[in-house]
Amino acid sequence: MIVVDFEVTRTDVVTCEACWRAPVGAARIGRCVRDLLCVPCAEAGCPVRVELFPPLGVYGLTAAKVTMGKHAGGPPQLPPDPGPALPSPPPTPTPGRPPV
Repeated sequence: MIVVDFEVTRTDVVTCEACWRAPVGAARIGRCVRDLLCVPCAEAGCPVRVELFPPLGVYGLTAAKVTMGKHAGGPPQLPPDPGPALPSPPPTPTPGRPPV
């Protein structure tokens, strides 16, 4: 059931839970569930992208791509100039003096 006139609490999200772009304009109310959606997503029947804490943990990520900014693009890379190589074999510590 889609409701346009609903009560909002302080802890409710203000951005659509399906597209994460538009402001909330409708609520989809089901059994023990209330999804806050923008009107176009509610009319299209779009699923929410993440379910938070149901009942423990975060799950329910869909296959929709999430833009991550500077962290997108795979595993970490080395910097362009990593500096000099480490000595091989490593130097042995001298008793009574800290290694430099």
